[in-house]
Order: sequence, then C-alpha cells, then structure tokens
Amino acid sequence: MKLRTLSLFMVGFLLSACQYDVYSSKSVGRDDSGGDQDVSSEVENSGEEGSGSETGGESGSEPGHDDKQEGGSSGEGGSSAEGGSSGEGGEYDGDPSLDPSIPRDVVGGLYSEYEGLTCEVSNDKECAYSYVIECKDKHFYIKDDCNLYEGALCYNGIGCVECFPGETKCEGNAVYTCREDGQGYEKTNDCGIMACVDGVCMNGNCPTEAQFIYLVDSNYNLIKFNPGAEDGNYLEVMFNLSCSSRSTPYSMAVDREANAWILYNDSTLYKVNLENPTCEMVTNFITNGSGLTKFGMAFSLDAVGSNTDTLFIGDTAITGSFGKVDTATMAYTPLATFPQNYENTPELTGTGLAKLFSFSPGEEIQHISEIDTKTGSVLVDYSLSGAGGSINAWAFAHWGGYFFIFETVSDVNKILRFDPATQALKTFLDKTEYRVVGAGVSTCAPTVTIL
Repeated sequence: MKLRTLSLFMVGFLLSACQYDVYSSKSVGRDDSGGDQDVSSEVENSGEEGSGSETGGESGSEPGHDDKQEGGSSGEGGSSAEGGSSGEGGEYDGDPSLDPSIPRDVVGGLYSEYEGLTCEVSNDKECAYSYVIECKDKHFYIKDDCNLYEGALCYNGIGCVECFPGETKCEGNAVYTCREDGQGYEKTNDCGIMACVDGVCMNGNCPTEAQFIYLVDSNYNLIKFNPGAEDGNYLEVMFNLSCSSRSTPYSMAVDREANAWILYNDSTLYKVNLENPTCEMVTNFITNGSGLTKFGMAFSLDAVGSNTDTLFIGDTAITGSFGKVDTATMAYTPLATFPQNYENTPELTGTGLAKLFSFSPGEEIQHISEIDTKTGSVLVDYSLSGAGGSINAWAFAHWGGYFFIFETVSDVNKILRFDPATQALKTFLDKTEYRVVGAGVSTCAPTVTIL
C-alpha cells in the first residue's frame, strides 16, 4: 500500500467534526441532517472554570466561531484541544499532534477528547473509523491509521487492507477476488465467452451451446457463429435440417436451454435441440387461430438476473404487429405496431440484460432500434447507411456488446458489425458462402464488449 501524505492535523480536524464514542455509541457534534445531537454528560465540554473550549476560544460554554482564533486560555493544568497548551494561560500554535500534553496513542485523546476509553477484553486489530485499535491494559490504543495509506480501508480482524476479503471485481472478462489477507486481488475465474459483470460470470447456469449465435441458411444448414473465435474460424456448419422438405426456413430464435425455434415459410414452427438435432413440430400459425403467418422473433430476458425469458415477434402480415408468444400454449398477445418508416420487416434480437432490439434493412437507410418490451415503443433508434443494393435475405443478433447483421445484397453474402458505443458499422466477413435467412442468440450470450 502506498503511504498517503495526510497530516495528522487534517485527520484530527476531520474526526473532530463528527465525534463518535466507539464504546458507548454516543455522538457529539452535528448529525447528517445538520442538527446538533445530544452530548453525553460524561464527555460534555461544559466550560467549567479551568477547562479549555473545544475550538480554542475562551473558557466558558460559548465555543469559538473561527478556526483561526488564537488559542484560548486554560486553567492551571488544563489543555486546549486545538491550539491551546498546558499551563496557565498558555497558547500553542503548532501542530496539535506534537503537543506532548495530549496522549496521541490513546483512542479519544487527540481525536475525540475521550481521554483513555476503558475496555475489558483484548481484541487485536479492531476498527474505529479508519483506525486499527487494540485493547491493552484496559484501554483502547491506536495501532495504525489506514488514512495514511493510499486507498486503504480498515477491516476488523486484519487491520489496514487494500480490499475486503472475498469481494470480487471484473478485469477484462475475468473475475478477480480479494485475497483472505485483504492485500490485493487474484484471478479466480475466466468467463470465456460469457461476460464478467459486477464480479461474476453472467449466465453461468446456461449450457455452453446456448452462448453462441446460430444461423440458418436457405440450404437448410444450421451454423454456429462464434464472433470471439481466436483462430478466426467464426462459422461452423453443425448439421443439415430435416424438419420439412415442402418449405424453407424463414427466421429463428434460440432459448436458454439451447433450443432453436425455427419458423418456416409455410408458418410452421419447429423446435430443434442444438445438441441433438431432432425436429419437433410445435404449431402452425395459420391453422392455430393466432392470425400470425411469418415473422421475425427473439427471446429476451424477463428481468436482469432472471432465469426466464419471453419470445417476442414482429409479424409481416398484420401491418407490422409486435407482440409476444407464450411458448407453453403458443397463444399470441399483440402489444403494438412497429414504426411505419421501416422499409422491410424487422428482425429481432434479445439480450441477457432484459433488452430487445430490432433491425430493419433498406437500400437507402437501415434501422437498429431498442424496443420497449411492454409497449412496443422505440426507446433508441440508430440510423445506419443503406445496403446499397437489392436485399435478398437478412438476419440479426446481438453478442458481446455488438450487433451483427447478416445480409445478402445483390446476391453477395456478408456479415456486418455495428458498435453502439461508437456507432461504427464495419464489415466483419465479406462474401461468405451462406445465404443467411435466420439468426438466433439466447439470453445466455455475452452482453458486454469482450472482443
């Protein structure tokens, strides 16, 4: 710990402004609201003849009003806590910590006027304010002052520490934990593709497969997309879908259990486990009475720290309708309509911070918008440069603090990355072999920038 250059005079001044009896738990001086608190009769500075006042004014009950007043007179053998010296009518203008009449090592002496507080049990390295104190010979004595060390704190049982034992913090994407002796941090966990938030790896209860972006292309390929791949192999074909031979995939969402929910062009929804690629037909929205046909969709966490999420959809056929689907009953609840300035049907993506975003492509202008999950209103809108050509397919996902846009423009497949912090739109991969029609990412994916 670096030694802090703080004079004992300043320490004494600060503590005298809010005096506290660590033994009787009574305060003197002013409370937080600015009102004067009661003074214990045991320590009342009543101004009896022969006793100097607290601020160095003349003896009596009226305290001085100027910190720079000359030291007050004191009776024989008396002392002035600030500026006075022992002896009849003496004055002391030097550093109070050098006044030999004040027992600096006794808790209460110089700092709170509690001369030699008594104690019964020896308790080494107890904390009183920033001081490390111990009970010795039935009196509390100061062993150390943590204010003298840069960034130090006082911790019962240890003394001056750099951090509280066991507390955690994030450095990069790793968790660091304060050592048992309080003297610094050590790395205790690497969050990998998860995000370190407030000293913990977010979404640690999720399966590994639920922490990536997944894509489906027009050739029925289900593809894992890992933007954080250190070897640069960002795209990996996992398997070829066999859900339907009569229709092609339209959009996709992924839940926290690593299930892909894939909507086909015939409005049939399938559920596919990403670790066991077996298709389960869930419903057909044309025949189930919901009125839905084709839509973009995504799961968003219900609340930060929650383990549950909700499937939200944006439909093409119902004038840009926005709503949510109960995945247990497949009942649809409409919430609002999307902005009319969207050129094309929005795709959706959710995050582990309980946020929902939409992307609407366009030749001249494209929109990424944060959507209020309760009202469907646009909270934030980012206007991006247009695709610049005929848009044949698109998809959208959030991962690691970035938005990824998958577009086929004039039959050229590309992946774009948008940074909301700088609002920079860059090409991440150009001329890929996959015409992506759907993208899904679960709320287990990283939510902070780790690339």
